[in-house]
Amino acid sequence: MKKHVLAAVVGMCAFSSSSAFAASLWQQPFWQNSLPINHEARLKMGVNASFNQYAYAQDGDITVLPQAFYDNNRVYIEGAEAGVYGLKDGTNEWRVSLGYDSRSFDAGEANTEALRELNDRDASVMVGTSYMRITPYGGFKGQIETDVMGNSDGTTVKVAHLSKLKYADDKVTVYPEVGLLWADDKYNKYYYGVDAAESARSGIGQYTPDSSINPYLNVSASYDINSHFSAFVSQYLEYMSDEQRSSPLVDSRIDSKTKVGFNYQF
Repeated sequence: MKKHVLAAVVGMCAFSSSSAFAASLWQQPFWQNSLPINHEARLKMGVNASFNQYAYAQDGDITVLPQAFYDNNRVYIEGAEAGVYGLKDGTNEWRVSLGYDSRSFDAGEANTEALRELNDRDASVMVGTSYMRITPYGGFKGQIETDVMGNSDGTTVKVAHLSKLKYADDKVTVYPEVGLLWADDKYNKYYYGVDAAESARSGIGQYTPDSSINPYLNVSASYDINSHFSAFVSQYLEYMSDEQRSSPLVDSRIDSKTKVGFNYQF
């Protein structure tokens, strides 16, 4: 049933996206439609502290990482993702990207002795592509990514609606995003499964999850302190599917990441 629902959702998004994209191509080759290179684009660099409370049966952790933002209409850096535009014309955005997937499980920090006998699940790097159609009602985005580190060898698909809201004389910008995240069985098997060797070592029963669909919400806000410095905060919430919640590694329905930080614009 889940696979049929996913096929319908992805099919509708793919049809909508491909129709809009084809309309752009019909006019003239897509590379001639792209916005000119923005030679005035400025680099932002900063640092963020993230409190990660994953659904895993382990205590949350805090990570502090550098970050950067840059976009000249050809290449971009957006926090933990970077890539190039195949098309960016103000209405259509097609990207090819390399991104960081922070999902991880540290067995040494697990809440039970049995779970501490399992293998770690490591964060990974994902290569992917995305298309977003920008409308007066916000952006409608589809994205597919695949693990290139050989950890899960899994694939995820995301469909989302994004908005951009300005307040306080444009000093405050809020970016709400709501969507669905599909993960294939390879992704879920690595991050939530228990194989035969782990079962024999820990006494935990084997578990082999199938693919899943998770709703998620992300809201970030930035405040321009002055022409160079800005502060930001973001909150990400993801609701675990039954395939993941039934995993012996999991003791919650919610994945949560809260970030705060500062950026400096050169």
